[in-house]
Amino acid sequence: MLFVRKKVGGRIMLRIAVILVLLPTTWAAAIHLYVSPQGSDTNTGLDPSTPLKTLQRARDRIDEPGILGNEIYVELMSGYHDLLIPLNLTHGYTALVTFRSYQHEEVHVTGGKRITPSLFKPVTDPVILERIPEEAHEKVRQIHLPDAGITDYGTMSVYGFYRERIAPLELFINGNPLRLARWPNDFFINIVNVPDGRRGVRFGYNNSRDARWVGEKEPWTYGYWFFSWADQSAKIASVNTSSHEITLTAPTKYGLKTGHLQKKDNIKVGDAQQGGYFRVINMLSELDQPGEYYIDRSTGILYMWPNTPTGYLNDSDIIYASILDDCISIAIGANNITFQDFTIEACRRFGIDGTDLESVSFLNLEAKNLGSYGIRSAGDSRNITVSGCEIHDTDGGINVSGGDRIDLIPSGNVIEDNHIYKVGRETSVGADGISHSGVNNIIRNNYLHHGTYSCIMWSGNDHIMEYNHFEDCCQNATDGGAVHCGRDWTMRGNHIRYNYFQNTLRTWPGGQIRGIMLDDEFSSVTIEHNVFFTNEVHANIGGGRDTIIRYNVFYNATEISVDVDGRGLNGSDLPELEAALKAVPYTDALWSSRYPKLAAMAYDNVPGAPRGNQIYKNLYYTVNGTRLINYHRTYIVNNTYFNLTDNYQVQSSDFVDPEKYNFQLQGKAKAWAAQNGFDEPIPFNQVGPRFAPGPTYLNKVPRQFSRNWNSRGTVR
Repeated sequence: MLFVRKKVGGRIMLRIAVILVLLPTTWAAAIHLYVSPQGSDTNTGLDPSTPLKTLQRARDRIDEPGILGNEIYVELMSGYHDLLIPLNLTHGYTALVTFRSYQHEEVHVTGGKRITPSLFKPVTDPVILERIPEEAHEKVRQIHLPDAGITDYGTMSVYGFYRERIAPLELFINGNPLRLARWPNDFFINIVNVPDGRRGVRFGYNNSRDARWVGEKEPWTYGYWFFSWADQSAKIASVNTSSHEITLTAPTKYGLKTGHLQKKDNIKVGDAQQGGYFRVINMLSELDQPGEYYIDRSTGILYMWPNTPTGYLNDSDIIYASILDDCISIAIGANNITFQDFTIEACRRFGIDGTDLESVSFLNLEAKNLGSYGIRSAGDSRNITVSGCEIHDTDGGINVSGGDRIDLIPSGNVIEDNHIYKVGRETSVGADGISHSGVNNIIRNNYLHHGTYSCIMWSGNDHIMEYNHFEDCCQNATDGGAVHCGRDWTMRGNHIRYNYFQNTLRTWPGGQIRGIMLDDEFSSVTIEHNVFFTNEVHANIGGGRDTIIRYNVFYNATEISVDVDGRGLNGSDLPELEAALKAVPYTDALWSSRYPKLAAMAYDNVPGAPRGNQIYKNLYYTVNGTRLINYHRTYIVNNTYFNLTDNYQVQSSDFVDPEKYNFQLQGKAKAWAAQNGFDEPIPFNQVGPRFAPGPTYLNKVPRQFSRNWNSRGTVR
């Protein structure tokens, strides 16, 4: 079968030519190349007894006559494969090339440098001991990095709010990340004044701890400076200990304001209460607990307090410093590549990165301890599969885009059966569990939890997000959603169905947290057959059009089950929305047949009106006076903009056992469902991964966040 992208003619002709060349080699025998950390690049690599040493040499062997053009398996043998330079795959292949673990052995591909524990010494310099807290004196260890062969320390840089992070040198012990020394360790402090106004660079705080910050060589801050949905790091120019003021080297993106942050059990609600809090980072004087480190770039000395159970190091500890930006980089347009069954770690940015890829698969990988996304396939990537991967302790999970929005050509991309958690290790907003865009991406059977902001951020048309389990999303920011999109009328045909949304709650001051957030007039999403339980707001329609919410279970919202508004009636975001409308051929035959209500907007003199929304045949259970629906603006009229019909309020007893995720219907709910065509809610064991994610070796022993994986999904 021939698949042709509707693009420039030259690319089409190239596709046809490649297919014709491929035909004679389709039945060639597979070739296996073996790579071992104990091997030699002078070996042939064609037998397990004579393995190559490096992945770079294996890549070069693939292109040699007699090997190129065959189906090839690069067999990674047990151990740590430390890349001295990024593995750059400079082109695609006519037959499949697979990089995988040999016989499911434990394999780590790293972009780091391993450090012998004995190189770390106690701190004896009285000047340094005077600076670090007394409780750390006996535990902090130091190393002169050049003694370990490390001279590239990286640089501190601005990150946060959708800015992909390139980390400086980071440290990992036994697979666990350390963090830059900071204060407060697990909270923030309020800004109490902004002497030069919102757009200034100076702010005050109430704390005399700043006396210890005097003399810090490279002090930085990190905070939510104005909004609780926009984080950013910022370099410190000076600290005034008399007035308790910090001056930054440059303004933050949205400016500065005073904060209202209090203890977590006293969260302030509302936009006026959000933002205005920060912490200091990268300060030797704040190295006060296990798992923190600091690099003095002027001397090349790294100081750290080990995050081991004892707080000390022993000879068996595995210590890595990240060195490379990207571990594996794939050339633009490359194809026919698979990565399978190994761990990739200790890079400063991406684990694996490519653009405009085709037929590339990422199977049963673990990606961890990275500065940005674990797996990224950007641009117009087609037929990408990310399946069975375990991604954690990164700043972003999976980032995939592809498909042609003008001609509505599907991407063929599938992201399924992955376990993604703790993917906002240093930044929050923009470090999404899954970020996807384009046309007809399939996102199914994933378990996403403990995310700092959105677990899925998405845009585009005709996507399907189904059989996923979302839990504890949006933990570090507000005004967000576990599944989040925004500000477009044209991204239609999307379905969110058969998912579980659980415990997405506000833990910081600011706007609402939702299970599904359709922000700033995003339109025409079908939300059906989902189970929502114990979220602040289960779902919202933020002024958009033509969204259908039906056949869902809304259980125990802490504030509102469904929140709607008409923000577009006052022209909110109209120029940006109209520009997006004009960027697509929404009135031509293809688009108007696919999305007739969008085509009708050409004749609507109030395009910001939230017309055509339908909320019907949902079951809902509420306590403490919470409602099924909240009309967020007083001028929203039900019959004009929202068809709200045939929803049914039930009791907790109308479900078999909600506390154990059993939402099977009984009693009055079961009778109502039979009369209204409401199917039984999706069983909990049918959402989430259908098999154990990650490399085979990971699933031989119990591990953190493990679930009972079986052939039908996740069960507790």
